[in-house]
Amino acid sequence: MKRVLLISLSLLLILLGACGKKKEAAKNMQQIQAEDGIPIRQRTVEATTFHQELKYNSNLNGLEESTAQAMVSDIITRINAKVGDRVQKGDVIISFPANTPAAQWEQATTAFNSIKTVYERMQRLFAQGAISQQDLDNVETQYKVSKANLEASEQMINVRAPISGVITAMLVNPSEKVFPGKDLFTVASTGGYKAVIMVPGTEVAKIKKGAKATATWLDTSIQGRVSSISMAMDMNTKAFRVEVSFPGLNPKISYGVTSEISIEILSKPKVFVVEREYIVYENGNAFVWLNENGQAVKRQITTGLDNSLSFEVTNGLSGGENLIVEGINMLSDNAKLQVIE
Repeated sequence: MKRVLLISLSLLLILLGACGKKKEAAKNMQQIQAEDGIPIRQRTVEATTFHQELKYNSNLNGLEESTAQAMVSDIITRINAKVGDRVQKGDVIISFPANTPAAQWEQATTAFNSIKTVYERMQRLFAQGAISQQDLDNVETQYKVSKANLEASEQMINVRAPISGVITAMLVNPSEKVFPGKDLFTVASTGGYKAVIMVPGTEVAKIKKGAKATATWLDTSIQGRVSSISMAMDMNTKAFRVEVSFPGLNPKISYGVTSEISIEILSKPKVFVVEREYIVYENGNAFVWLNENGQAVKRQITTGLDNSLSFEVTNGLSGGENLIVEGINMLSDNAKLQVIE
């Protein structure tokens, strides 16, 4: 029995000692903050420009973009480029069999070679004065028509790049059978990017042609401007089409990526701006914490414009004051502060 009492007494002493150490530790922390100050970070209040923006998500496509389509129903015999390849306007990208019935390339070639021979002979005769200008003109007309037919037939079996740029999409494979109207490949110019945004009617009036815009993908941003705003609502989407252009090619941003598009709708210079996270609210009033001579001071402010992330401060702040931006939750009026660089 004495042994049980001895063990119980020992445990009680251990617990009391532990509680005492916790109180001592807490007391030491309070003493440290009282002596050295509550650690905070701060920034100097300076006048800046307040920006108000609208944000959307959209694909970044080529500033100029064109998709080639099949004009015959046949099997693809050759593909001469892949996604990412740079091509020049007129380069043959996809080929079909020369004997494709719809193209009639062999017949057009035979007819052209025949009239070409006649035309060249008539040119020599005209130079010798053996035939009239009218005779030569008649043959020349037939030659031009035959040449145009051959070129049209050749375009059907050899599909060329419609513009110079980069292949951004290859929509078919070798030996695949396609039909007229089938999209084959897309070429985007390397002069920049274009984003198409469908803007609701409640917001389109806020956007102006030429407004600054920023496209952000991952950690890369590019600058551009609103290039066009539709005057009529799209009845399918019940929204207005807005195009934003971004000149120049950025190697970190590929065509087709989905980026965040920010369009500036308001810019107000020479104002004080405070981020939402640095503002505390009490009884419907807004306050910020300032460092005044090494002590924490809570100051009521009046806010104006906001962009969901930050506020314009119309009253309560002056340039050069020290706004506390870290350690806010530990502060109390007149608390001693320790500024952490």
